[in-house]
Amino acid sequence: MFVRRGLIQATLVSGLVVALGCSQANRNLATVSGVVTQAGAPLNGAKVTLYSTAAAEGQKGGVYSATTDSSGKYLIATVGKDPGIPPGMYKVTVVKLDAGSNLPTEGFDAGQMEASGMAKNLLPKDYENQNTTKLSVTLEAGKNEGKNFDLQSGPVSSGPAVKPP
Repeated sequence: MFVRRGLIQATLVSGLVVALGCSQANRNLATVSGVVTQAGAPLNGAKVTLYSTAAAEGQKGGVYSATTDSSGKYLIATVGKDPGIPPGMYKVTVVKLDAGSNLPTEGFDAGQMEASGMAKNLLPKDYENQNTTKLSVTLEAGKNEGKNFDLQSGPVSSGPAVKPP
């Protein structure tokens, strides 16, 4: 009887620890939002990608992305089942792909089109690669609003320069 009661108490305590640990972990996540502009004008349909600069246990940090709307706004609020991303410092890349009107795009996502050479990045090359970008952001746990990026016009990676909408 005492063994059974002790087992029940141990199970309840461990369940409580797990529940508290999970809820505590969720409080330590961050959400991020802002506006992406090019020469001051909102940039519609650009992919904003955050690359964690932290490595844990020999593993690279996470990569998180969102696409801007017609106002240039982006939001990363959930990733899978998690209500946010880990706080920390991130390198930021921004690309806007154009597949052209003559290319078949059905069945291809933007990453596949870019990797295959079917799509061209319309933004300056400086912003497309995590090794060359000068954009970065530091996120704290909770809401991180107003993390805006204004891309300066310059040479594009390929194709003609895009005029702000």
